[in-house]
Amino acid sequence: MNVKVLGIQPGTVTNGMTNEEYIDRQVAFMEELVEKEKPYLVTFPEMMTGIYFGMVREKKWFQYAEDFLTGPTTTRMLEEAKKLDVHIAYSLFEKSIEDGKEVYYNTMGLVSPVRGVIGKYRKIHIPGGDIRYNAVYEKYYFNSGDTLPVFELDNGVKMAMLICYDRSFPEVWRSYYLQGAQIIVAATCTMGLRADMFITELQTRALESHSFVIALNRAGDEQVENEPVPRHHFGKSFIADPLGNLVTEPLSDEGWRYVCADLDMDEVTYARGRLNWQRDRHPEIYGMISDSNFVPKGLIFEKGF
Repeated sequence: MNVKVLGIQPGTVTNGMTNEEYIDRQVAFMEELVEKEKPYLVTFPEMMTGIYFGMVREKKWFQYAEDFLTGPTTTRMLEEAKKLDVHIAYSLFEKSIEDGKEVYYNTMGLVSPVRGVIGKYRKIHIPGGDIRYNAVYEKYYFNSGDTLPVFELDNGVKMAMLICYDRSFPEVWRSYYLQGAQIIVAATCTMGLRADMFITELQTRALESHSFVIALNRAGDEQVENEPVPRHHFGKSFIADPLGNLVTEPLSDEGWRYVCADLDMDEVTYARGRLNWQRDRHPEIYGMISDSNFVPKGLIFEKGF
């Protein structure tokens, strides 16, 4: 079975652009590309609903959080999925009410043109800590998710999602592999020192999980109010196959570009037969990986703020 996928690399929120205008431009770009390429699945990067505010700590940004099911983003993506006859993987700043309290997540959603909302994934690994090393304040805004769901598209293909920093935790990829994920969307909004390792890291993850990986980022310069200097999102969106080979060449650091490919699910079957991680692994000796109390002797972890 083949699945044609399309991943969008948007530009940044430029001076004077509202969040509404930003998502409007992305939706218009999607409509144009769907008409041209006729994909089965369209995917967006992390935090597509507006400017990235994770470099500052300000309460005002919570006003942009929304309910996953009834908020404007899922409502609009459902409308677009039905109108365009495509599946859409998209992102939002989620507000959830749990035990009478507001809880916030960095979330990806998945909708079908036939079945409506298929499900959501909440970012698990939240960056932020000692600002001497990494001045990111996502822990101020987001709680960690606690599930690693794998979803079925309408054609039966199994797909999973992860968000930005999640990509650096092999345990996530192995969990998706064990659940049979054939396509994994790595939605990011990344910049800075990790540019050099972005492509190699995700090619490796594709090989480790024997899945197609759709890696997406925004591209260009952006600066939120009270952020000391502009940050540069390096783009480099691409697609890799289940053996880690590039299916599409990584994009440049220019926004409003896209990647598109027809993915053959038989390549997943071949990869898993050629290098059978499932057969040859030894989970009985990996216990320390899931032991939350395990800390190597002599190693000090700083809690940060």
